[in-house]
Amino acid sequence: MRKAFLYSLLLLIALDAFGHAGEVHSYMGTVTALIEDGSFTIKTTEGKEVLVQVSKDTAYRHADGRVAKPSEVVAGKRVVVTMSKDGKTATTIKFAAAKNTPKKR
Repeated sequence: MRKAFLYSLLLLIALDAFGHAGEVHSYMGTVTALIEDGSFTIKTTEGKEVLVQVSKDTAYRHADGRVAKPSEVVAGKRVVVTMSKDGKTATTIKFAAAKNTPKKR
């Protein structure tokens, strides 16, 4: 009985390790550092640091859907990053909407 339980537990751990292969992942967070090749790191809302690698095919968008430029990625900017299925490069980087500031009269 103990062996069956142990084998079942090991099987569940192994399945969990490979359970997300081939799925698209998204991360929401704040840009913390820029890298010369255009890649950058973000601190996710869960507090995890994630390296975001970009390619020539990476799309940049504003929250309202307008096209953005890679140069708009700056430290402190809030982003949502959709990663490719391989989990290595970003397919889309979407910038958070700017905070509304009251208009001066």
